[in-house]
Amino acid sequence: MSSNSDDPILSKVFTCFDHALKSKLVNPKNKITDDAVGLISEVAKVLVIEAVGRAAQQANLENKKKINLDHVEIILPQLMLDFP
Repeated sequence: MSSNSDDPILSKVFTCFDHALKSKLVNPKNKITDDAVGLISEVAKVLVIEAVGRAAQQANLENKKKINLDHVEIILPQLMLDFP
């Protein structure tokens, strides 16, 4: 996907997903395309953005200026239900 090549961080994430997914495909009949890896990377990116947003809201409710692990742990159950 060409949009990943514009941003070096997204390019590295794409490469990590590509290697991780392809390393688990031990049967040579099973293959994954670059488009599929790109879509998985995009879903992961959206999941992270949503988690950060929810954790920030939780921190704000507690009048905190920084997000910590406790905030992520609080939002995680609902996040997992929303992203099955």
